[in-house]
Amino acid sequence: MNYQRVGIIGAGVIGQAIFDAIVTQDLAAVDYVLVDERFAPPANTTHLREHLTTDVRRALAAPTDLVIEAAHPDVVAGLGAELLAKGDLCAFSSSALADESVETAIRQAAKVAGSRLLIPHGAILALDGLSDGRDAIDQVIVTTTKNGASLGADTNARGVLFEGATRDACARFPRNVNVHAAVAIAGIGFDRTRSVVVADPETRQMRHRVQVFGQGFEWDISVSSTTLGGVSGAYTPKSAVGSIQRIFGFHPIAAC
Repeated sequence: MNYQRVGIIGAGVIGQAIFDAIVTQDLAAVDYVLVDERFAPPANTTHLREHLTTDVRRALAAPTDLVIEAAHPDVVAGLGAELLAKGDLCAFSSSALADESVETAIRQAAKVAGSRLLIPHGAILALDGLSDGRDAIDQVIVTTTKNGASLGADTNARGVLFEGATRDACARFPRNVNVHAAVAIAGIGFDRTRSVVVADPETRQMRHRVQVFGQGFEWDISVSSTTLGGVSGAYTPKSAVGSIQRIFGFHPIAAC
């Protein structure tokens, strides 16, 4: 797809990394970076400041053909269908789709407009394998381990905080289980995918383990990266930029 004009929603660690990549690599024109009124841009982001807006209506009126969401599941739930009515949407907060009404509205909007919802791989690997093999996959278990602060829990929390269907995990930890949501969307769905969320007060790592059991095959994939202080790990901005580059066809060697 040849995108010419993009909008970005969110200017945290992920949003800023995406903005910098698009601008420095001249991938497209950035019409806006939508943030809420509480956002305070870092001092060394002059170029970013020029694109910031808190006006949702102004952003939605911009002539973008792709919007990249890197903010919060509420944004996807509240604006996703409207954004898809006018162009493609790349949603990093894929946990929003665990709400069946949101998923239905988004699918319908994309179908009517002929647009696409793009799900980046974020902090995990092997979504392509899950998609390719979903008809032969019997069970998927996703386990995330973070410290309590990163999970929005007590800093001293320890042990399993949740175990159950990924749909329910997304409702309880909407900002922490986008990996689980992406795995579910690529694979066997929100209800059949099993989620485990573990708190470890002594870790500064964010660990995701995906166990896949299929007809004649098994995978066990682990990804770990150091926390950046919020809900993202050190690998996530790299992964996010890589996903955007692939969307724009930037990579000289394409994985297929």
